[in-house]
Amino acid sequence: MIKVKAPATSANLGPGYDSFGLALNLFNEYQFKITNNLKLKIEIKDNQQSFVSIKKEDNLILKTIEYMKQKHIDKIKTDNLEIKVKLNYPINRGLGSSANAIIAVICGLNELYTLNLNTDQILNYALKLEGHPDNIVPTLLGGFSINKIEDDCLSYEIFKLSPKINTLLFIPEFPIKTAEARRVIEDKISINKVIKNIANASLITSGLIKNDIKLLKKGSKDYIHQNKRLRLNDNLNSFFKKMNIRTECPFFLSGSGSTIIFFSDKEFSLTKKIIKNTAEQLNISYDIKESKINNEGIIINRDRK
Repeated sequence: MIKVKAPATSANLGPGYDSFGLALNLFNEYQFKITNNLKLKIEIKDNQQSFVSIKKEDNLILKTIEYMKQKHIDKIKTDNLEIKVKLNYPINRGLGSSANAIIAVICGLNELYTLNLNTDQILNYALKLEGHPDNIVPTLLGGFSINKIEDDCLSYEIFKLSPKINTLLFIPEFPIKTAEARRVIEDKISINKVIKNIANASLITSGLIKNDIKLLKKGSKDYIHQNKRLRLNDNLNSFFKKMNIRTECPFFLSGSGSTIIFFSDKEFSLTKKIIKNTAEQLNISYDIKESKINNEGIIINRDRK
C-alpha cells in the first residue's frame, strides 16, 4: 500500500496571478493499493467520514488515472486498483484541491507501479492536466514558489519560509469554481495596472523571504483578478472590503476563492474575533483553520503490511 499526504496550497497571493504558490500544513490523504477486485474503485470521504460524490466529468482523480494509463500503457493496469481519499478541506475553495488530486495520483501511481518518474516528469504531467503551474509546484515541493511557463516549458524557484509566519484560512461554505473565476478576467490589462502589480508582487516576494509582514501588507493590493473574482459573491465582496478597514493583517483571496488567507507573525485571536463579527453581520457560514507554511511538500510512504 502507498500512502500519500498532499498539502493544500494557496495561489496568486494577490498580485502574483498564476505565478505565486504557497504550500500549507493542511493535507488531503490518499491510499493506493492492489486488491482482488475486478474493477477500479475510488472512495472519497470528508473529514467527518461522509462520502463525497464527484461527477465523472469533474473527477480529477479519474482523469489523472486515465491520462497516466495512456502514458504508461504497459505498466499501469487499474482493474484491481483501489484508491481511498480523505479530504481534510473542502474542494472548490481556492486551496488547490485540483492540483492536490493530480499530484497525489501521479505520485501514488509512480510508487505503486514503479514508473521511476523524476520531479520534472511529474510536474510536466501535472501541468498538462492542470493547465497552470502555481498550485502544482508547491503541492509537490512545498514552500513559496514563483512559477512561469515560457516556450511551453515550466520553470520555478522555491523558497523555504520562516516558521514564524502564521496563516489563517477563512473558508466560506460556498464554492467558486476555477473555470467560472477565470471567465471574469479581462483579456487586456492596462500598462498602469501591470506596473503596479509588478511592484506589489516584488514587495510580497521580499516580505515572504525576509519574514516581513509589513512588506506583505504594503504589496497586498492586486489590480488584475482579485476584485473581479470577489464580485462573484456579494457577501464575500462585502466581507473583503470590511476586513480591509477592520484588520491590519495582510490578506488575499486564496487562488480563485472563496477562501481568504490571512498572514501574521503573531497569533490571530483578535483577527478571529473581527472575522466572526463581520461574517455574522453578513450571514456568512464558514470554517476557519490555522496553518503554518509547509516547506517539505508531498509526503509518500510505503506501508508493507
